[in-house]
Amino acid sequence: MKSITFLLPAVSLLAGTATAFGCGPCPPTIPSPLFFCIESIPTVNSYDRAENLREWQRLTSERIPLADIEQAVYKDSREKFLDYYFKDIPTDNKFYCYLINSGDEDIVSMLRTAKELEERRAAASSPWYYPNQRNATPEGADYRDIIEECRRSSASKSRLRDRYGLQVVRALFASRCYHDCVEYYDSVFAPMPDDNLMKRMASRYVAGCWSHMGNVERADTMFALGGDVLSLSMDDRVAFMAEINPDAPQLIDYVRYMASDSATMMSIVPVARRLAADPKVKNRGDWEYLLAYFGDRYADDPRAASRYVRSALSHNFSNSDLRDLARAYRMKLDAKRGDRSRLLADLKWIEDKCDLLNPDADEWVRILENIVYVDLVPQLWKKRDYATAIMLCAYADYTGVTDRHIWVWDSDNCSEIVTPEEMRSDEKFFNWTDYRTLSFQMMGSLTSGELIKAYSRMKSSTPLYNLLRRKMRADSDFYHELIGTLALREENYSRAVTYFSKVSPTYFRTMNIYKGGYLARDPFAVYPGRWEVCGYSDWKWDSESSRERHPLPSADNAKLNFARRMLAYSREMKSAPTADRRAMARLMYAIGRRNSMEECWALTQYWRGSYIGLFQPCFDVWGDKERFYERNYGFLYDYDDTVGHKYTEGVYDKEIREAMSMFVTDDARAEAEYVLGNVRTVIYRYGSTPAAARIRASCDNWKDWV
Repeated sequence: MKSITFLLPAVSLLAGTATAFGCGPCPPTIPSPLFFCIESIPTVNSYDRAENLREWQRLTSERIPLADIEQAVYKDSREKFLDYYFKDIPTDNKFYCYLINSGDEDIVSMLRTAKELEERRAAASSPWYYPNQRNATPEGADYRDIIEECRRSSASKSRLRDRYGLQVVRALFASRCYHDCVEYYDSVFAPMPDDNLMKRMASRYVAGCWSHMGNVERADTMFALGGDVLSLSMDDRVAFMAEINPDAPQLIDYVRYMASDSATMMSIVPVARRLAADPKVKNRGDWEYLLAYFGDRYADDPRAASRYVRSALSHNFSNSDLRDLARAYRMKLDAKRGDRSRLLADLKWIEDKCDLLNPDADEWVRILENIVYVDLVPQLWKKRDYATAIMLCAYADYTGVTDRHIWVWDSDNCSEIVTPEEMRSDEKFFNWTDYRTLSFQMMGSLTSGELIKAYSRMKSSTPLYNLLRRKMRADSDFYHELIGTLALREENYSRAVTYFSKVSPTYFRTMNIYKGGYLARDPFAVYPGRWEVCGYSDWKWDSESSRERHPLPSADNAKLNFARRMLAYSREMKSAPTADRRAMARLMYAIGRRNSMEECWALTQYWRGSYIGLFQPCFDVWGDKERFYERNYGFLYDYDDTVGHKYTEGVYDKEIREAMSMFVTDDARAEAEYVLGNVRTVIYRYGSTPAAARIRASCDNWKDWV
């Protein structure tokens, strides 16, 4: 298509997504965020990393950002670390600044040794590794110097004793000195409390030693105590971990990874119920949330799910992110049950999560969209609370696209990224977002009378509406133009004139159906051959430029002018003084009506084109897509099924036959045939009429026409 300036904004009725394609319409999509499940299990060491960074912060200074500590401790090589400390290289990293200014050689020495050990272990694990000494084993390296150094430091430096002890355990394990590793761990770490991070990290190495030495039972116990679920040897890891270490964050994450499988969830539920009821379990919120998710997702019991999730939020969770997801899921369950008592507070809370400064903002936008599109809107629509449904939908629509970059595809299938600033300042993209939203499609599915009532209510002041209104179109032109268009679709031309008269010509010029030339077509002209095609996708004239279309005297007011003429024809059909005038009015009315649905579709619609489906929720966890659409969004106005050639062709043929039968004089019949483009009929049947004379005078080669 050459002329897609209109087609991009008007046909891409996407619900909150950030992609549009040139030849739409693209069906709306409902995101399916992972409310409870996770797609991958974090590595066992990743759980210790955040805690270790906080430990380093406690050992040095609370004012040092964790990111600076992570860069120095985990990311920088030993060589780079030492260069910063000894060569006085300028740096903004506050951890390095602290070490340099404090001269804390204990920490520098410890980190140097740990990084050297890590480099040797990495080199030994490489498939290209060859030992320097002939008697060295190919799987390991000679760590004796590191072991001795760390043993001495562990015995003498109490502040870092546990950290040096961990390095000894790691070096002994890498050397495959499993007996020595176990003995050292028992002698050094036994007096330390079980919540000591270094002890927990060292215990996993010792568990590996027991496994290598054939004591699988003891190895499993230590793996469980260390939170290493994946290293357990038995099949039912969840039940074993629940007995040994139920509060390990690794356990609930392992369950979340398995939660997409219904059979696995069924086997886990008894364990979850026992842990949720045990007051000794520290993170009971985790397990009650699991039961809530299971109750809603698999047991189809949203009431029980609501009870569990409310109870979960009164208990501890293993991490704050899971608590946030539980609150979002409570919001979803409330919406599903029709309980909106907490909706305002929940929207304010989730809006903060969608802030662009939040690294997880996109996922929280997806969560908001899912709750609104799947649960809130369908319920409200069934209750005929159109105002709240539209405003909530618009709230989600605009939260999903506001201030985000958007891909736009042009007619040559080239793409560009449009920034929010360009969307607001470039006339080419004006109204682009507004006409692509699901909320606009919903408003376009109402009658004009229903939208008038809904719009009036949408302007009322309530705490909820005041919150929602901040992200919506507030200008009256937007709503009055849509109401007028719906009235045209309904043949309520009196109402259309009333509302189009309230819309400024400037607003009409910003619409892409205007800029694309679609309002420049003459709705009272006959287009031979074009009314005989089988499908809209075959309309080759859609690629014509606006210069090739029938012009109107004033395209600025095309909809208003059309409504006025149709209103005049409707009155003349009944009250004109002669039968000929009544017949001509009926004929012109029929032509205008059919054109407004087909050739001049921009008068009653906002897009025309072929598409895969009007509404396609892209999620595989909510059941059959078609069933979901029919049950929840069957009310959406389907342009292809609601108005088409079969319907308008039948109406047109009937009206034209009845109008033609009403003419009395030959002059009037000739004028009617001329309007219909039947030149041959005018010349041969009504040759003495003024219409025939006009045809003969209009072209030297008029005989070629007939």
